[in-house]
Amino acid sequence: MPSRRDFLVNLAQAGFALSAVRVKHLPAPQAPGSRLLDLPIGLDWRMLGPFRGGRCDAVCGVPGRPDEFYFGHVNGGVWKTVDAGRTWFPIFDDQPVASIGALAVAPSAPDVLYVGTGESTLRDSVGFGNGVYKSTDAGRTWTHLGLAATQHIGKIAIDPKNPDVVFVAAIGQFYAANPDRGLYRSRDGGRTWQKVLYKDANVGAVEVVIDPTDARVVYAGLWNTRRPPWFVYAPTNGPGGGIHKSTDGGTTWQPLTAGLPPAGIGRTGIAVSPTNPRRVYAVVDCLVPDPTSPAPSPQPPVPGRPAPPLPGQGGVFRSDDAGETWRRVNADQGLWGRGWYFEKIAVDPRDPDIVYVPNVAVNRSRDGGATWDVIRGSPGGDDYHQVWIAPDNPDILIVASDQGTIITRNARTADPRAMTWSSWLNQPTAQIYHASVDYRFPYWVVGAQQDSGAVAVRSRGKFAQISQRDWEPIGAAGESGYAAGDPLHPGVIYGGEGSRWDLETNLSVPNTSAPKGTETDRGDWTQPLVLSPTDPHALYYASQFLFKTTDGARTWTQISRDLTRPDPGISPNLDASAAAATDRNGKRGVIYAVAPSPLRAPLIWIGTDDGLIQVTTDDGTSWRDVTPSALTAWSRVTGIEASHFDADTAYASVDRHQLQDFAPYIYRTRDQGRSWQRITAGLPDGVYVHVVKEDPLRHGLLFAGTERGAFVSFDDGDHWQPLQRNLPVTSVRDFVVYGNDLIVATHGRGFWVMDDISALRQVSDEVLQADAWLFRPADASNVVPGDDDGTPLQRDEPQAQNPPDGAYIDYYLKTAAAGMTLEILDAAGRVLRKWPAEPGTDTGPRGGRSTNGLPRVSPLWQPVPEVFSTTAGMHRVVWRPVAPPEPTAPGAAGGGGGGGGGGGGGGPRRGGGPRLTGTFTARLTVNGRSSTQTFTVRPDPRTP
Repeated sequence: MPSRRDFLVNLAQAGFALSAVRVKHLPAPQAPGSRLLDLPIGLDWRMLGPFRGGRCDAVCGVPGRPDEFYFGHVNGGVWKTVDAGRTWFPIFDDQPVASIGALAVAPSAPDVLYVGTGESTLRDSVGFGNGVYKSTDAGRTWTHLGLAATQHIGKIAIDPKNPDVVFVAAIGQFYAANPDRGLYRSRDGGRTWQKVLYKDANVGAVEVVIDPTDARVVYAGLWNTRRPPWFVYAPTNGPGGGIHKSTDGGTTWQPLTAGLPPAGIGRTGIAVSPTNPRRVYAVVDCLVPDPTSPAPSPQPPVPGRPAPPLPGQGGVFRSDDAGETWRRVNADQGLWGRGWYFEKIAVDPRDPDIVYVPNVAVNRSRDGGATWDVIRGSPGGDDYHQVWIAPDNPDILIVASDQGTIITRNARTADPRAMTWSSWLNQPTAQIYHASVDYRFPYWVVGAQQDSGAVAVRSRGKFAQISQRDWEPIGAAGESGYAAGDPLHPGVIYGGEGSRWDLETNLSVPNTSAPKGTETDRGDWTQPLVLSPTDPHALYYASQFLFKTTDGARTWTQISRDLTRPDPGISPNLDASAAAATDRNGKRGVIYAVAPSPLRAPLIWIGTDDGLIQVTTDDGTSWRDVTPSALTAWSRVTGIEASHFDADTAYASVDRHQLQDFAPYIYRTRDQGRSWQRITAGLPDGVYVHVVKEDPLRHGLLFAGTERGAFVSFDDGDHWQPLQRNLPVTSVRDFVVYGNDLIVATHGRGFWVMDDISALRQVSDEVLQADAWLFRPADASNVVPGDDDGTPLQRDEPQAQNPPDGAYIDYYLKTAAAGMTLEILDAAGRVLRKWPAEPGTDTGPRGGRSTNGLPRVSPLWQPVPEVFSTTAGMHRVVWRPVAPPEPTAPGAAGGGGGGGGGGGGGGPRRGGGPRLTGTFTARLTVNGRSSTQTFTVRPDPRTP
């Protein structure tokens, strides 16, 4: 008798072999006037999670409202809680940007909220913003206030008594000189702005603080920072940084220098004591070696890495005379190390000696900065970014971190072990780099989550919804590598440099090794690890070399020379500090994208982060440089897709924003790289591209992910249109087409899936010219729905919906239709289900109501009526293949639910009539004209 493992292998190989299937008749080429350019796509995205939070760099509470807080995510928008972190909900998703750098609530007007866009934790995966937004109704609506060219905002400060007076610290553009840097002030609520503190086009503002007792006194921190296009872990600290003070409300400024490092100041954080405003704290990043510190003990050199720096002059500084003079009260690296990433500080509103500094851990001093204890921090390093303290209750803190946002109500507790915090496991804001599936049924989606480690999420929850029980941390791929499901071993994945991990046992698979090149291997933050779509035994990994294994990563063969540029040079947008910056790679590039052909196993494409595309037709024996002429050095090839239909065709996405060119670039070749065409019509200007993928079943159906959204092309890239629908604006990093599902990895909102894209594969001008069109449904599995088997998971627990149970029926209407019906018929022609339902027909789950009197469940659990749309556009209903109920005798109590089309997500329990399988017919009738499509329903493959 076949084992479960045999069944899963067969199922996985069937899914893996989809790339060999071809659509026999392709849709007609899209003409310039095609209606496909305005296709009203009727398919929505479904969130999968995980619910483990991602990096937040801005938090704020609301004075006088102890349960109300906000956080800004680096690419997940603005979120709000009104129950002190028990639940969070997004309030910024209708805006065109999701990267947040700062936010602040007006102390005198609790409904007034300012948001500065553009991440301020400046990693190499940083998102960019478009200025400042304001809400006057606690986040319900927003107004854009300008400053769009600032791109990155470090801090916002609002006058304690006047919500119209606001300061914005603009870091500015990250990769080139930019006159929009500096400190801005508005006195009219953001309608107009005045630049009040500015040095030059290289020095931005990262910090601004208003004295809570005297709004005429303002402190600001300036910072000169940039990144080169080659890999460096940390950005630079250029000249010109430091702390400044104004005593006339920001009109004039004086530098504060006495006791601070004389040169090399980077990022700074500042805090003024409300009870003693002459007490000012600053946490200062300064890497200039401290001549008073003892030299570190000698350490053996690490190949490929620069020597560790000498102790710097940074630390926590204190002034007791309102900034006139300073003294360093603590130089511990745990307070100021990696200052480019941290450097925030907060002081207790009632006690000037209690001060908090977030860094790898949250640190607290109760003696004015001399000694410190760690009040929050777990193994591995959580990385905390901002602390906000309630001005009327210093026991209340909200803290931003790489893992999400947390709140405590007992911050003054002496023993940190007695402190309690809200959860960060209720924020679906993961930053995912790439996605794969594990080939089990139902399949899991896997990928690396920045800052937290790799993760696996069920596409369908084991119970009535996708909940905390349906995602798991996994040991392969780390926080930034690739994860690749093994189709030969469902439930096993490859990750990182080729390690294998068994998701079922949560154990590594032994006897694997990492590839080693003929010289020291270089690596970016994310390096490709890709399985061949034609040979499931062949796995490729890249550094500057390409490696191949066919024995499950036990041994590797180097199949290329160094495929990067020998001397890519220094891009002209860099200043002197960035041009001199180096890390483990020197100023050299790596292979950043690998694409084995789905049609010819020896054909492999690669792209580099320094701007080359190369191809081999003999599995690496020889390579040919086929770089488009437009690609200059350091044009990062973020993705390559080898065509599933023509071996000579490939697509490449290119990102040049580190050269200060934010335009979208996608290239297509149809002659194996001898010529290339740029195919970006319809993509928004000024937003770079991360990925391009091709549907394996329909020729010409492409998907593109940009820094701010998802797009689709029906004509091989000649024209693009949004595929955003209900997907939040965020950075879209990867797509996976598995079976009929389109999965997306976002860098700010986790994984999402568009269930069953069969309609997208069939849409054509012919469809859109028809008055009505019934798409051919994909064959379906009659999945036995999950159930909570007792008390259900409560609605305020973090959760996402399961996919609907049954067959997806998609249709298109050119105009609104009256007198329209849709029916499902069995092989004998009997109508099993009809939309709209006949009056009195019970077609869905019961509402928990007794025969008379009050319902037995709250409105949260009462079913939502199914919508059968007759408006213009594409629409979907779901038929649950169960036998319809027997007619109820007159006067008898109502029976159980029938063949309703409801979705999952804590919906109906197991039951209904007998589960149906076989061949069925969908019949759409509009204005007396009918069309039909047949489809098959198979049993749940997990059932005997």
